[in-house]
Amino acid sequence: MDLQTLVGLFDSTLHPDPAVRKTAEQQLEQLQGHEGFLGVLLQMISAVDLPLGTKQAASIYFKNRVQRSWLSSQRALEQHPPISENDRTATKENILAAIYASSQAIKLQLTECLGIILKHDFPEKWPQFTVHLKELLHAQDAQRVYTGLLALLELIKRYRYSSTNRDVLNEIAKELFPQVQKVAEQAIASDDELAMRMTWLSFKSYYNTIQSGLPVSLQEPANLVAWGTSFIKMIEKPVSFDKDTIDEDSAKEPVWKAKKWAVRSVNRLYSRYGNPALMPSSNVKKHGAFAKLFTANFMPQIMRVYLQQIEGYTAGQVWMSLRIRGLVAQFLSDCIKEKSAWKLLKPHTEAIVAHFVFPQLCFTKADQELWEDNPVEYVQKRIDPLDDFGSATVAASNLLIDLAFDRKSATLNTILGFVNNVLTTYLQGTEETRDPRTKDGALNMMGALCGALISRKSPIASTLPEFLLTHVVPEFKSQYGFLRARALDTYCRYSSVVFSDKQIGRSVFESVFNLLHDPELPVRVHAALALHPMIENDENRDALASHLPQVMQVFLNLTNEIDSDTITHVIEEFVEVFADRMAPFAVELAQQLRDTFMRIMGDVVSNQPELNSTNIEDISDKTMAAMGVLKTMGTLVLNLENSPEVVYRLEEVVFPIAQFVLEQRVVDLYDEVFEILDCCLFAVKAVSPNAWNLFGAIYACFKNDGVDFIEEMLPLLDNYVTYGMDTVATNSDLQERLFDMIESVMKSDRVGENECICACKLAETIMLHGRGKVDGMIPGFISLAAAYLLVGDAIKTTPFLVHALEIVLNALHYNPVITLNVLEQYQWTEGIFTRLVQSTSKFSRVHDKKLLIFGLTAVLNIPAAQLPPSLQNGLPQLFEAVLHVFQSLGKAIEARDALERMYEGDDDDEAFDNEFEWDGAEDELDAGDDFEDVDDADEMQSAFLKELAGQAAKALGSDEDEAELNSDDDDDDDFGSPLDEEYTLESPLDEIDAYIHLQDKLAEMQHSNAAVYDAIVQNLSQENTQFVQSLMEEANRQREALAVQQQHS
Repeated sequence: MDLQTLVGLFDSTLHPDPAVRKTAEQQLEQLQGHEGFLGVLLQMISAVDLPLGTKQAASIYFKNRVQRSWLSSQRALEQHPPISENDRTATKENILAAIYASSQAIKLQLTECLGIILKHDFPEKWPQFTVHLKELLHAQDAQRVYTGLLALLELIKRYRYSSTNRDVLNEIAKELFPQVQKVAEQAIASDDELAMRMTWLSFKSYYNTIQSGLPVSLQEPANLVAWGTSFIKMIEKPVSFDKDTIDEDSAKEPVWKAKKWAVRSVNRLYSRYGNPALMPSSNVKKHGAFAKLFTANFMPQIMRVYLQQIEGYTAGQVWMSLRIRGLVAQFLSDCIKEKSAWKLLKPHTEAIVAHFVFPQLCFTKADQELWEDNPVEYVQKRIDPLDDFGSATVAASNLLIDLAFDRKSATLNTILGFVNNVLTTYLQGTEETRDPRTKDGALNMMGALCGALISRKSPIASTLPEFLLTHVVPEFKSQYGFLRARALDTYCRYSSVVFSDKQIGRSVFESVFNLLHDPELPVRVHAALALHPMIENDENRDALASHLPQVMQVFLNLTNEIDSDTITHVIEEFVEVFADRMAPFAVELAQQLRDTFMRIMGDVVSNQPELNSTNIEDISDKTMAAMGVLKTMGTLVLNLENSPEVVYRLEEVVFPIAQFVLEQRVVDLYDEVFEILDCCLFAVKAVSPNAWNLFGAIYACFKNDGVDFIEEMLPLLDNYVTYGMDTVATNSDLQERLFDMIESVMKSDRVGENECICACKLAETIMLHGRGKVDGMIPGFISLAAAYLLVGDAIKTTPFLVHALEIVLNALHYNPVITLNVLEQYQWTEGIFTRLVQSTSKFSRVHDKKLLIFGLTAVLNIPAAQLPPSLQNGLPQLFEAVLHVFQSLGKAIEARDALERMYEGDDDDEAFDNEFEWDGAEDELDAGDDFEDVDDADEMQSAFLKELAGQAAKALGSDEDEAELNSDDDDDDDFGSPLDEEYTLESPLDEIDAYIHLQDKLAEMQHSNAAVYDAIVQNLSQENTQFVQSLMEEANRQREALAVQQQHS
């Protein structure tokens, strides 16, 4: 491979003529698979005399080549030529030297490549890497040490999230970290940029090493002192700055990065390993001694440093980036929860609230710029917590909440007094003296504390109406848009507060309603959000009803402006609340939702080929907004269940959207599309021609991706079968497709037993709704179940065992003759029935028990001469199995009915009251910091859980005694827990009373199948004979009750 040839080609890739660039790129693509290609690239990158642009182009090409082909996966080999072993060896031998010789930008490219190589080759194919690493870290040349630190970080990243494979990190911490700490200690004393890079790399390596575990060597007192001292020195390191020019871009400079990683390391060390209040009991033995060491010896120093930094920041003498402010606030929040740290922090809380927390909650100059330049982003940061997650503002708000909640007796009155002082000063001031930003901060604080203050036991609950009327509602008319938005947000948070004068409530509602048309986007959004909880009021609902189309239009316009799922959630709630008023303009609303959806997805699909770090977050936001639109459309359809003619018109709007998502394979939206289609079919209880036309796209989607989405598809497929059986029964192509879907799942090695259960459920729906209509599908279903049931270890869990057996039971219930013929043809009868009888105790749900009864009684109704020989002698055992199921059926029905009442009845306010706890003189947090109490606590928790289990079993009618419930021995059942009752499960079996069914079948047997009847009755014990008589008496009672019910219907 000729070096000069490659240099010429890479120079040509930078040529202004597109034709020249394209020719060079094509030639490079042809050469990349040649022996020695990567080695020559590294020579180019390391060359001193080549232009930087050429070397950067080569480094990017090198990185792409490594990313695409180092793994050697089948998919990679199909798209790109493989990298030869010689090239791999040459790359590993030269990449560290290339990193050392390169500029900073190229170092980062090559370091990323190093990480990829380490991920796939270390340690098996590159065991000598750590030797090279050690040499670099001990070098006298600072650039070589820097290269070593870059390489070390990439190695640590390889294992940072592993909680089990910790040997490499433990060895690194033991062998290399003493030298890394020395490097950091020496670098901290310098102001050189390279020294600061080395410092932050050292700290970042430490941080990543302790992500998922704390190596034993780092728990030693000497190491804690050494590293802790370095962290403190870096945090305290004075750095000059210009107050007028410094901004968040400055945080990217190495010195500020070094400070940030020092703080992050301290925070991680404390929150995960040094804070007894946050430490899980399972970690106490491992890290308890370290936590005591940390809190006793290191916590006082770090608290002093953090408080000094806060004091310097508030005085303008220290600059703290937003990220560092957020990290400091997070650290203080953790200190609140731990007794010894709280003692150090408590004397300073008033100053922290006033001078550190409050300023960060006020409307800032940066907020103003964002409001004016990009109101959409401003809104998204305010209404979506994830968009602003980890920010200084959120961390300050959380610190305030933790102070008020966890240390309420010491802090809440102080906090409220401070807020009241700010609000009173603003109220009493003049237009010239008022600072609206401070009022914004005070209302922001009140909004953060709403969880505690609006509870019924709140000591200030009675003053909240006055607070809203005096300080919040007047700002609806503020001249400052940000204050109008803040007032709306605050009122929304306190929307449960009731005014004694209804006229006031109406006036407030009108003010909020009018702000839907505010000229400022953030105000309109907050008005929509504030309006949402107000529709719980009857008067407000009535007032809104006449304006509903206009309000929905405003909401839709907002959705088009900000692409937020928060607004679509509001629309969804309005659709549900005003369902009875939606029909007249439902189609128009759906069309507008469709247009919004297609606009959003147009942006997503057009950007998919160019996904990168800059637009992936935007695409994610748009996808979430699209999800919200689909959910709203589903709610609209479902709430028009009583207007099928409207739903049919909505199908014309909805189905093209579904077709688009399925054909474009937008997998993120499959769940919502399947759900909305499910709603359409369920609402009209039929499958329209349009719906059948769409089934082809659904099937094609399944063949492409759907094996992985069968669980999400199941309700829709179930409705196709339930409401479209007449079409399925006469269309062999549909039957083949449905069977193919079931078979594909059952035979796939990509799915687990949950997906196989979904396939079993779909087969059950076909057999239950298609009795006598789909005979040709039955043998295939039985074969799929037998493939699992007749292989000893093929089934791992009880739910799958039950559902696999139920395929056979459904087949028996469908047509016992066809089923037994199939079983006999393949000699499966004895094996299947043996497993069935052995597993009857696992049929726990009412549906399972009834299906077992119906399937087995179907066999008993076949004339003895037509029964397989293997069953003729086992008829008494089959009937006894039926009786065994009846023994627990009554309790199962009672438990299901109780479950239904619990879920559909009124919630018990007292039982589910999640009120903020105001009682108690002092904070309960101080009671549980001692490690000695952990074992007792674990025992108490274990006993409590067992008690709960016993109560639950009793409530659900479980047959197991308390000894079984409390047993730790799982050997009796390798399959785990039985199926949970599903009170919402509906099937044709619901229409059949099991007791009446048994009585009828016994009468039929006695009349027309006497041989079988005698065989099962004559062998009954006296106890079972009496039990059968009680079942007949219950059947008579059920008949009488049914007759009375029919008379009154």
